[in-house]
Amino acid sequence: MKAGVTNTMVKTKWHLSGVYLDSCNCDWGCPCQFNANPTHGNCEGLSAIHITEGKYGDVKLDRLNFIWIGSWPGPIHEGHGKASTYIDDRASEEQFDRLSKIITGRAQGSAFDVYRTTLDHFAEPKLAKMTFQVNGIRSQIKAEGVGESQLEPIKNPVTGEAHRVSIVLPAGGFESARMDMASSRMLVVNDGYFEFEYEDSYGSIQKISWQGTGPY
Repeated sequence: MKAGVTNTMVKTKWHLSGVYLDSCNCDWGCPCQFNANPTHGNCEGLSAIHITEGKYGDVKLDRLNFIWIGSWPGPIHEGHGKASTYIDDRASEEQFDRLSKIITGRAQGSAFDVYRTTLDHFAEPKLAKMTFQVNGIRSQIKAEGVGESQLEPIKNPVTGEAHRVSIVLPAGGFESARMDMASSRMLVVNDGYFEFEYEDSYGSIQKISWQGTGPY
């Protein structure tokens, strides 16, 4: 390198806001939200995001969806997990490239930046045809050849009435500051990498607003 020349990596600003659907094998409320061990000792689940508005550099990400599937043999913070990821097949080549950086944690500022540090293996992102229906607690994601999750309100086991429960993190969590609790009426994953199925397990829906920097 010539004297006086500095080798710096150019960082690109990005941001996105949208709806984050989460679904896993734990009981309602998910002990992981309170730094406790998973209900059944291990953790596996599916997370999906519908972007209402977003941009990575000059590439718009509005109205696209993506899915993150993960599995850990114990508590997430103890690591040794693996994950597979899928991006809306409506994405252009540029959009796929930018979303891949976010979903794999190579771009800093998202929850996936944190999850990446707990993984031993990460399958490269793939395209999938998916439908994300956002309707409050009763939201759902479905991706062909990948899996689906359908949320519904948690119901009182005696009266059958719906519970409205939220977890609020005043200092702000790495996903969001508030998560509205739900029941995953159906959680099915069979993408050739993972295979699991649960009913009436943990679910949540939350609004997110993330921003950060990443490679161009």
